Amino acid sequence: MSGVRIGVLSLVFLAMFSVLTLRLWSMQVTSAEEYRRQADENLVKVVETPAPRGEIRDANGELLAGNRPSLAAVIEGALVPSAVEEELVQRLAAFSGRTAGEVQEIVDEAKQRGDRLTVLGDLTRRQEVFLSERLDEFPGVSIVPQPVRLYPNGELGAHVIGYIGRPDEHDLEKPGVGPSDVLGKDGIERQYDDLLRGTPGAIKYLVDAETIQDILGEQVPRPGSTLYLTLELETQQVLHESLLEALTLAREQHAEGGCEPSDEDQGCPVRAVGVVLRAKDGAVVALDSVPGYDPNIFIGGLTQREFEAFPDGAFNDNVIQGQYAPASTFKAITYVTAMEEGIAPISTFSVEDLIECTAQLNAPFTDASQRVWSNWTFPRDDGLQNIHAAFTRSCNVYFWELALRIWEENKLTERENMLQDWARQLGFGEQTGIDLPFEQEGIVPDRELFVRWAAEQPQRLDAARLDLASPWLGGDLLQVAVGQGSLVVTPLQLAAAYAAMANGGTLYQPYVLDRAVDGNDDVVFEHTPVVTRSLDISATTWLSLRRDMQSVVNGAGGTARSAFADFGPNVEMIGGKTGTAEVRKAQTLEDGTVLPSITTAVFAGVAPINDPEYVVVVVIERGGSGGELAAPTARRVFQYLLNGLDGMTPVAVGEETD
Repeated sequence: MSGVRIGVLSLVFLAMFSVLTLRLWSMQVTSAEEYRRQADENLVKVVETPAPRGEIRDANGELLAGNRPSLAAVIEGALVPSAVEEELVQRLAAFSGRTAGEVQEIVDEAKQRGDRLTVLGDLTRRQEVFLSERLDEFPGVSIVPQPVRLYPNGELGAHVIGYIGRPDEHDLEKPGVGPSDVLGKDGIERQYDDLLRGTPGAIKYLVDAETIQDILGEQVPRPGSTLYLTLELETQQVLHESLLEALTLAREQHAEGGCEPSDEDQGCPVRAVGVVLRAKDGAVVALDSVPGYDPNIFIGGLTQREFEAFPDGAFNDNVIQGQYAPASTFKAITYVTAMEEGIAPISTFSVEDLIECTAQLNAPFTDASQRVWSNWTFPRDDGLQNIHAAFTRSCNVYFWELALRIWEENKLTERENMLQDWARQLGFGEQTGIDLPFEQEGIVPDRELFVRWAAEQPQRLDAARLDLASPWLGGDLLQVAVGQGSLVVTPLQLAAAYAAMANGGTLYQPYVLDRAVDGNDDVVFEHTPVVTRSLDISATTWLSLRRDMQSVVNGAGGTARSAFADFGPNVEMIGGKTGTAEVRKAQTLEDGTVLPSITTAVFAGVAPINDPEYVVVVVIERGGSGGELAAPTARRVFQYLLNGLDGMTPVAVGEETD
């Protein structure tokens, strides 16, 4: 009996062992693929969480760019079930207002990258409630906090601050940049994008085919640094208002009854720029280009139609990109050249000697140059003048005479370009190096450049020049001496040059970012003034130039005296130079229509003149003469800088002077 029991037990154990063996074989062989599939679907997913973008503040801590709390609808690529994907895409399209094709692209990208992508950002309260109550109908979709960029001052300072947007194809070539990232596209936002972006965080999920099983860990994102600029918001506001007032006056003067910005093709003034620069270190205190834009428009995206509705050039920062003839403001450079190189009009021995500022100059050229040159006072003579009176009265004839002396005595020698060489020493013809993108270089013309143009870009020259022995003529040098012809500069270059001439010869690299502070209040960047060049300008020259700039504003016959007449206290501390750049001569068409001449008004000023701290440059395109509108605009800015808000008066039309 006991043997039977033992046999039965043996059979039972054998059967059990056989079952276990078969089960083990089944698990290892027949079910291996199924278990492998289940294991693959039960994975750890790491989802990156964006870092809050760093703030941008002015010199006094006023917020220029920040973030506001917001919620976004995002999709987790790893959690989108294939079986319901088509239905999910249709629901998301209806919810977000996107097309099904656009949503499908987002879903495909999220699945491909195994990442979280935004379907709709900055949800309204109604959208948030709707989605939160129906999340079971949107598998793989969740609502997450997502800060939205905020520009509290609208278009004020926009060309400096810039804006953000999604990366383009060139951005995507950079290491670490993905399609869902937000990048700076212009201004400081672009220039210092690395500092502002911070370090993304990450959430580690345990997921299966349908849901998140667990959160395994989280790395908190580190916000970007806070940037403190040299910009002063109140000064920026004053500059902006002054430019707008000037454009309003320019339009009123343009034609009887005024004109509208839409009449730009008829010559209506639509653009004005200004910059306030610290003379002792190159810090930009204010910078404005009108018309501008509100960077908040880019937050939700901008359609092509909306983009095209903006005025031409609204997104250009013409302080660093606009290239203008400096007109008579350039006479300061010709002045320095004459003083330092010992150049005087041909009929004199010294710049202190007087010559008649005649209504016209008959130039003794033997080349194809223009022979008769008219002063801005034509048909009226302007009396006997030396270099000081000529600067105060902006006598073209005197400065043409200086250029004639250079031409007649140095033509085809190394000293032929002494005027251009001084201009280049003062920063013209090259970028200033300001920490803003897309800066232009300007042009300082000379014989070498014209010869190169004739060979490589003949369309830039009059066809008649191409048949001459040299395309560079004596008349071209006369044009340079008074800031006309092919000479073009940016307003920032002009401001930096005036700062150097006023401070004794130190050319500073302009800058906007003062310092950057991280989340621990540690300074991670601090600007140190950069000297671009130290010029050997004698004290005699720069002190003399300061006095004569002061006479332009305060002296009898000064071309800016009328513009500063109602300045109030401290007007004697202002110096500067007016300029009028001719854009188009007056024309009479075949049908008898008279097209008036078009000029651009320019003013460059310095204060306090005895110890220069600020340089202000204003350019009003199609704004008449420098004394009419550019100088009155700068006057209002100087009133604020020296006398405060209570000391300002509205921009008013000044005297029509060069």
